[in-house]
Amino acid sequence: MTVDALTGRMLVDTNVLIYATLAADPRYARAREVLSLRQRPGVELFISVQNLAEMYPNLTGPKNQPPDNPALAREKIRALSRLRGLHVLPLTLESVHRALDLCVADSITRQNYFDRQLAALMLRESIPLILTENTADFSGIHGITPLNPFA
Repeated sequence: MTVDALTGRMLVDTNVLIYATLAADPRYARAREVLSLRQRPGVELFISVQNLAEMYPNLTGPKNQPPDNPALAREKIRALSRLRGLHVLPLTLESVHRALDLCVADSITRQNYFDRQLAALMLRESIPLILTENTADFSGIHGITPLNPFA
């Protein structure tokens, strides 16, 4: 399955959003193509407030060289959150409870909780596909198909 042929409801993971703001990154152009899917008929593109929050420590931290200053990171995050056709979903207590259930069912611990929180949100919103570089983090979750747009 290629990104070009996709239709339906899909969530864009944080890593894709970050690459879409880093013009010098070799994944930049492909990440921008993913975001442009929001303009295609038959596609509904979503992100979560969690994705936006996860961007800040990654943009301003050591994984991004050189790191963005706080003001630039804020501007990038705000600009993405305002893209027409990119729907930003809130987290709810229901999502947290479902994420905890998913963690218990699969013995998930530590930071991996946050992937289950996105999965819980996707299940709540009937979003069957996540576009992510980290497909292993979402494989095996019933009702969710991960797809790496960079592969």
